[in-house]
Amino acid sequence: MTETVEKQLRIAEQRCAEQGLRLTPQRRQVMALLLEQDGPRSAYDLLDALQNRHHPGAKPPTIYRALDFLVAAGLAHRLASTNRYLACGHLACEHGHDGTLFLVCDRCGAVREAPMEGRFKQALNSSLAHQDFVVGMQPVEIHGHCRQCQD
Repeated sequence: MTETVEKQLRIAEQRCAEQGLRLTPQRRQVMALLLEQDGPRSAYDLLDALQNRHHPGAKPPTIYRALDFLVAAGLAHRLASTNRYLACGHLACEHGHDGTLFLVCDRCGAVREAPMEGRFKQALNSSLAHQDFVVGMQPVEIHGHCRQCQD
């Protein structure tokens, strides 16, 4: 495990402690898998990695419970449109996840996490207010093509 992943795991443990939550050894292992990956992965990809590294007999509920915990704690995100998971890209930042915007490349699968701010957030909130609708914690996903795939 790299020094960067270890540092991020310590931040994740601190975030859990601040919320009165516990990052158990198994949750920590799943968080490490998320931090080590290049992009979003399915629960079954993560289950395979968990089985290969730590728990050969792990079953699907094991990975789903850990992922549900990490998402609820704000340490990871679930991309609803692709049913894949990734570690929060801003663990050390003091930000909420109600204004998270994910830019998903439909060609290469790259995902970029960006805070939703400024006029875009104001326009979205205004539009939703006109519809008498309040957004929950679900992040917004926008699909398209990243800079590399546009070339």
